[in-house]
Amino acid sequence: MTDEVPRQRAFLSKIFPERRVYIRTDERTRYFSISPAGQLSLCVIAAGFAGWSAFATVGILDRAMDGSAAEARVAAAEEAYRARIDALYAERDGLEAALASALARGDAITERLAEKQGVLLGAEERLREFEAELGALRAQLDVTRTELEDEIRTRSLAEAELTKLELALAERETAADGLDETLGTVTAAFAEVVAARDAAVAKSGALATRVATLETDIAKWETRQERVLAQLEDAAALSLASLDKVFERSEIDLDAILESTRRDYSGTGGPEEPIITEPVIDGAASPDGSEVRVAALMSDLERVNLMRIAVERLPYGMPVTASVRFTSPFGPRRDPYRRSSRMHNGIDLAGPKGTPIFATAEGVVTFSGRQRGYGNLVKIRHAFGFETVYAHLNATHVEVGETVVRGDRIGDMGNTGRSTGSHLHYEVRIDGEPVNPMKFIEAARDVL
Repeated sequence: MTDEVPRQRAFLSKIFPERRVYIRTDERTRYFSISPAGQLSLCVIAAGFAGWSAFATVGILDRAMDGSAAEARVAAAEEAYRARIDALYAERDGLEAALASALARGDAITERLAEKQGVLLGAEERLREFEAELGALRAQLDVTRTELEDEIRTRSLAEAELTKLELALAERETAADGLDETLGTVTAAFAEVVAARDAAVAKSGALATRVATLETDIAKWETRQERVLAQLEDAAALSLASLDKVFERSEIDLDAILESTRRDYSGTGGPEEPIITEPVIDGAASPDGSEVRVAALMSDLERVNLMRIAVERLPYGMPVTASVRFTSPFGPRRDPYRRSSRMHNGIDLAGPKGTPIFATAEGVVTFSGRQRGYGNLVKIRHAFGFETVYAHLNATHVEVGETVVRGDRIGDMGNTGRSTGSHLHYEVRIDGEPVNPMKFIEAARDVL
């Protein structure tokens, strides 16, 4: 072991002989020696530095290659994202065009429905006039028939009296040929009776003609009544079908709505009069069952009227008439601020700042001001527990307690509150619970 160390030092001295490094200055020259062990240490250090440099260079090159691949993937993702955005914009344009077309159809259908309701009301008025005139004709027919029966009885009495006189004349002619005075008296009486009989026969013929004329007029009025009834029944059926579809699409309890409307619009009054009943002559009172049809028609017209009133009091329609685009539907969505899933209780309609906002039904303003998160806000309470909410407004045009109707301007579209751009946040609530407003918008758009 003692000899091994000197041998190692000798071998190291052969490979790394001791070297001197001279440092020359102006005054003198200095040097220092580097032993074999120091040279070995310097070599080891240099080799380590070279290895570390090679390893770092390889790592940098590897990261550079990975960065290029990542940039390529990012570029591909951006290209796909741009293509998706272009497709969504195209889809949005198609939806906006479909919405504009549907709104135009809705306006046209609303106009046609208004025209049909006007025709329906006019026909109803004509039906009442026809019924009144028909009643008058029937009353006149009853009077004429009574007069005819009286004349027939008068004629019968006259003929019986004539027969008695003829018998008396015959008896007197056989019993006393010389009673000229009596015969003259009887002859005069006989002439009077004959004249009365002839007058009764003539009047009876005139009354029969009058009865036939009245019966013809009644038949004509009944034909016109049948035609009017058929038209009214068709119009009522069409109106009921359209309005039934509105309530069916919006998924609300129609019977409860109509019962509440009937209670609100059921005022009665006026003086009380005794009921006068008239006898039915020969079964002439509605032999074709028209009274039953009229009663059913009146029931249908009442239902149509109640449904029309209910539609006016419910939020059917768009709160914006200008061109807008739907930016967010009702239901769960990704929150634009927190990037987490949240419930969206309404729909968002985007458009230019200042776009007019309108009430969707008649009601009373319960809030008009600023509210946290909603910005400038308007709330309207409607009938049957309904409420509509209009948020992020640039300005409001109504005050609390004010009564509005459908189409009244209540504010302008804006970007107030928790909002990322100019739009309207629109909600429909029933007894405080939010429901999808699109059910009411689509029901009105497709039917009304």
